[in-house]
Amino acid sequence: MKIFMLLSIISILIISCGTTIEPEIITNPPSDLVVFSNILDQVQLEWQDNSNVEIGFIIERKIFDSEYTIIDTVAENTTFFLDENVEVGNYYFYRIAAHFPGEISDYTNEVSINLTSCSPTNLTIYNNINYDIILNWEDRCVNESGFVISRKTNNFNFVIIDTANANITNFIDENVEVGNNYNYRVAVLLDSTISSWSNEVSLELNIWFEGLEFGTDQTLDIITWNIEHFPKANQITVDYLTQLILVLDAEVYALQEIESESYFDTLIVQINMLDTENTWSGYRASTASYSVNLAYIYKTNVIQINDIYEIYASYNYSREFPRRPLMMEMQWNGTDVYIINNHLKAMGDGYLDLGDEWDEETRRFDACNLLDEYISQNLPDENVIVLGDLNDELTDSPSNNVFVSFLNETDEYDFTDMEIAEGSSVYWSYPSWPSHLDHILITNELFDEFILEDSDIQTLRIDVLLDGGWSEYDNNISDHRPVGLKLAF
Repeated sequence: MKIFMLLSIISILIISCGTTIEPEIITNPPSDLVVFSNILDQVQLEWQDNSNVEIGFIIERKIFDSEYTIIDTVAENTTFFLDENVEVGNYYFYRIAAHFPGEISDYTNEVSINLTSCSPTNLTIYNNINYDIILNWEDRCVNESGFVISRKTNNFNFVIIDTANANITNFIDENVEVGNNYNYRVAVLLDSTISSWSNEVSLELNIWFEGLEFGTDQTLDIITWNIEHFPKANQITVDYLTQLILVLDAEVYALQEIESESYFDTLIVQINMLDTENTWSGYRASTASYSVNLAYIYKTNVIQINDIYEIYASYNYSREFPRRPLMMEMQWNGTDVYIINNHLKAMGDGYLDLGDEWDEETRRFDACNLLDEYISQNLPDENVIVLGDLNDELTDSPSNNVFVSFLNETDEYDFTDMEIAEGSSVYWSYPSWPSHLDHILITNELFDEFILEDSDIQTLRIDVLLDGGWSEYDNNISDHRPVGLKLAF
């Protein structure tokens, strides 16, 4: 009995090993044919391949009411075709069939396109601070009836959502929601027909730096920010900063290391383009070696600028000030404020050697003494703010502290960020060392304002909000964090 069962099992195994299972043969026709035109006025077709044994696909086309003819074939598993043999002004119809051995499948759905020379081009997309989506395009027609705006949401089908009048080259879509992904295309409306579509653009609508807040309408908000080698990542840096400046919503940004004038101008343009409530302007100095210049960006509808100029501008002070201090005389809500933006000498060994005038610490020490002297002689009773990348620690011992001229005059000056400097390194402005190098000093005319409840001083830790953390921030923005001061009056 056992021998019989064993022989039976062996027989089954032999039979099984000699048997192959044929894959299922699927000969379904292609489907979901779509047609569109790119900016070079070529026609592109895309379809769904529903078979696994086709030899290839047959492309058929007709013009207006003519008969369909085969214009080309493509290989198996292909799902697109570019028709370059077209002429502007024609109305084309297309259909596709799969080619099997000895037969062809049913045809796809029929699609058509009116190929015009004036379909819109250079469609661009962005969203503003209110999270509306803005489209811009180039109008190449002279006799259009208008434009058709088509949108798809989260990769569903395109749907026409609106029209625009003739000669209009922009559209604002307010009917959008944060968290969705949107694609757009635009066509020219020609009487009762539409042109080929423009290029397609897409945007995932997300909240900019969610959780980041700073400025208020009730306070004067000033931020100092060394934006290392601006722009570190060219346009990518500009795009980051555009959003950050609008989200932080300060009235004044005092900047250091603004190397590129053209990118700085682009930054101002973008900020104005995306802000629906404020107007912005900027000023960049041009005298620093290696173009590491100081600059300001500010709201012109909120503050009045009386003047911006350099102090200690003589070459005789280049030892103390490798970048000349940049003064902003401004007025906010009827109050005059003087801001002195600085980028003091970098590097050093941590020891103040007053016997060596080219010692880095000595140069910073002498610069602070000159700033103290300038304020005493020229602005003795004014609201003065001294800020910037001062490149040294507030907490050094008195014998090595470059800021003693300010620290010893407690009735005249106050470093608003002293608690940050004395606190955890988590909140320091230069984490890669780590150290706290970016400071904001006020004169006694502002002491009463700084102690008010709504006043504040912060190191703005943007990097913790980025998916890539410090690496993303450092690679695309700067190696310094911004430090912001809020003053209630």
